[in-house]
Amino acid sequence: MPFVALSPLHRIDIAEAVHYLVGKPQENDFPLHTIMRKNAPDGRELLRAELILAGRKTREAHAAAWTYPVHFLKTYHPLSFHPDPAAEYENARIAAEILGTPPPIGHGTHDLRLPFFPGKSLSRFSPFTDVEPPERCLGIARETPPASLIGLWRLAEGAFQQVERLHARRFIHGDLELHNIVVCTAPIGIFLIDFESSVPAFSGTDEEWEKKRQADLKPLFELAVFLQAGLGRQRGELAERAEAAIPRLFRSPDTFRNRLEQADRESV
Repeated sequence: MPFVALSPLHRIDIAEAVHYLVGKPQENDFPLHTIMRKNAPDGRELLRAELILAGRKTREAHAAAWTYPVHFLKTYHPLSFHPDPAAEYENARIAAEILGTPPPIGHGTHDLRLPFFPGKSLSRFSPFTDVEPPERCLGIARETPPASLIGLWRLAEGAFQQVERLHARRFIHGDLELHNIVVCTAPIGIFLIDFESSVPAFSGTDEEWEKKRQADLKPLFELAVFLQAGLGRQRGELAERAEAAIPRLFRSPDTFRNRLEQADRESV
């Protein structure tokens, strides 16, 4: 199958039957795959997320769509209360500039166009996703093969470094759950997504800043604690700050501290 660039880093193969539309676009976008739909209780569609092949109208409105005709399109229903695509576009543009990742493609009144990262969310790699209560994760960590935990630790460190780069510029992500961290395999890379709740230049008090900053880091700190429950304590800033945050993360902090100490002894 012919390949088409998704970004400077990624490409995708598309069916030969529609590949001609890359060079000779039809008037409107051609949908390739529906990623997600969100409906109101009355059945009305509020949000649709798709992988599309850009049509002529889109390319005339957004020059980057000529370079990356296959991209991610998020469309909000015109009558729904939805975030401002222009604000989300600007947040994503600033984040891309800070992180050195592919910038957004464009936006309209009710839609946003972004590069598509062909990977899986970090939440899908983690064996701790949606496990309650969190104390159960300690047992899961002990049963998970060390090689898997080591791989997840490297991914968590990479995501942590990106968040720290944003925070160094007073940029708050605002919704940094593990499902908003995408892991690509070809080439290997970690990408933060979904900037609709972001604050690109936070100007609140130091106390407000620290609260927002800790909220961004909470999912990664929790993951770091769970991983060390299987691996033993690791070195570096992520390990140290995650352990220091244990009293804020869990209702029974001593349970987690004791498990880290036990994991240390088991790793010797």
